[in-house]
Amino acid sequence: MGKRRRNDRYDEPSLPEEGWFDYGTDSLLIEGYTEGGAPYGPTLSELREALEHEGAGAPWARAKAILRTAFVAQSPTARVDIGRVSRLGQGLSRDVFVADVCLSPDPGAWSGPYAVLLPSRRADEGVDARAQREARLLHRLSSLRLPFRIPRVLGAWRHAGPLALVRSFLPGIELDLRAGRQPSVRPWEIVGELAAAVHALDPSAFTDLLPGTETRRAGALELLHLLEECEATEVQTALAWARNHLPPDEPSVFVHGDLLGQNILLAPGQPPGLIDWEYAGRGDPARDLAIVTRGVRRPFQVDRGMDRMLEAYARFGGRPVEADHIRFYELTMTAGWYRDALRSAGGESPNSAQDRLRGLLRRLGA
Repeated sequence: MGKRRRNDRYDEPSLPEEGWFDYGTDSLLIEGYTEGGAPYGPTLSELREALEHEGAGAPWARAKAILRTAFVAQSPTARVDIGRVSRLGQGLSRDVFVADVCLSPDPGAWSGPYAVLLPSRRADEGVDARAQREARLLHRLSSLRLPFRIPRVLGAWRHAGPLALVRSFLPGIELDLRAGRQPSVRPWEIVGELAAAVHALDPSAFTDLLPGTETRRAGALELLHLLEECEATEVQTALAWARNHLPPDEPSVFVHGDLLGQNILLAPGQPPGLIDWEYAGRGDPARDLAIVTRGVRRPFQVDRGMDRMLEAYARFGGRPVEADHIRFYELTMTAGWYRDALRSAGGESPNSAQDRLRGLLRRLGA
């Protein structure tokens, strides 16, 4: 039996139909026959287990083992069949793997596609706490009537490493934040509507699950404190502008923390889906919006991109947010990238990060 490696995955070997003997609940790969004529060999389940054991160190195999652990815990008496595990994408600290899961019998309609959010080598030491918090948060959100879709969560499990989150695979196409890339879709409208809906959630119902600060200004001052130790001229200029444009000293709100296009899923006839709640917390709504605009000259690649987003956000009942509030977080975010580049802690070169920060400072008249 051979195996082929491709993109960190193993493909199960393709076998001819005449090589199988159906026992009803499992299948036998015939290796030979006894003197009495009965076939013998490993069953299909044994073959799959052997392949999983061989690739135990591979990320796909870890994801599959976590899925099996999760569903055996969910339905101890059910037979659990897991299909091909595919890598779907990469996030800031986690890789996403997807597979079809079939339970027999299935007492809770659990069968379907599932995602395993597996911590990667890029993950920091806080990934365990975030996985637990996200699992509990999604479970609590599922009891609310939300104007957007969220995945069904099973929980967090560990296999040869940090905790991994297991949730249903939410169908949909990722929102492209570039105008015109998806017919009839105005990305600034979708971002504005979703952000307003998230920020309208009552954070007092999630106080045990949402880290952050009591007020918008307190969170902003914490960001400035993290930048003060960097002596680079551009960072100090950014700090001076930011201190003169602090957000209001108002209560923090429920924020998603990562409202990028890959976390917003569009499906025909359904409300948008919102995934990846790893960085949800209490904070400034302007910071959620700045994560989308990111200090670029033309957000969404349209004229007045930020203004259009703010207009949609206000129309859908968003909190009082002004353009300068968003620019505060764009500037501190960009200065932070430059600081990290100087420390060789980011993927960007110091010159590139410096040019980006200088460009934003020029546009702000700083």
